[in-house]
Amino acid sequence: MGKNVANTTHTFFFCDGGSCQKAGSEKVIRTARAYLRNNGHWNDTHTIKTRCNGRCEDAPTCIVYPGQNWYKELTPEKITPIVKRHLDNAPLVNSELLYKKGWQQQVSNNEIAPIKPKPFELKNDTELGECFITKGFSSDQYLYPLFLYLLENPKGVSLISSDEKRISFQEIISLDYSKTYTLELHTETTAIPFTIAAVPKENKELQQAKISSTEYYFHKETQQTGIRFKNKFGKILGQIEFDSLNNKAWEYCTKIQLQNVHLDLKNYE
Repeated sequence: MGKNVANTTHTFFFCDGGSCQKAGSEKVIRTARAYLRNNGHWNDTHTIKTRCNGRCEDAPTCIVYPGQNWYKELTPEKITPIVKRHLDNAPLVNSELLYKKGWQQQVSNNEIAPIKPKPFELKNDTELGECFITKGFSSDQYLYPLFLYLLENPKGVSLISSDEKRISFQEIISLDYSKTYTLELHTETTAIPFTIAAVPKENKELQQAKISSTEYYFHKETQQTGIRFKNKFGKILGQIEFDSLNNKAWEYCTKIQLQNVHLDLKNYE
């Protein structure tokens, strides 16, 4: 029987992502849950394992509602007093917090500057010739939204598969990312797979198939814009081409995927 969430007064969102697990999150969660059960609060609180909370540098982390309180660098010794303070509506210890509602900024002891793609650089590429190239991100958190956007905005966009077959994105009728590692683009007659999720290191076949490098390029002579996907060994797994610099999907790539790293050709005239 599920818990009646209408009766809960507090919810604790414990990160259970990879970094937090390595930092000892499971012991923190077990300690908190044991305290709640042994002190009669099991039915009026709720604890949730969230996977990644997006603050790996502050691991282990927990978010407590009400109040939007973000805790950092938790230990089994810290968590019980934290839980008790919330249940007793007692003053919180600010030094334990990464952020709470009303603060103008977060306070981290291990802040890491966000990684942004580098500006386009003019290169003489083996396959593409002289062109401007920059690297984007290759996790499924970026690639799935990219393929979904192209599916929804296919005008002037072409896909070149690893065997160099070219199809218009307007021929793609659906996208499926229900498999563990692989996204599939479906036409009326075929499925085109792209491995975009993190794969086991020991699985050589998946390592060969996984997109590990995502390059955005602009060809100087032909004015061709596109994206090139490679595996970790440098093999090309596929390519996307746009019909112009003004293509809506290319503008999305520079704004969203490349975080406003635009190609300024005036610098190269």
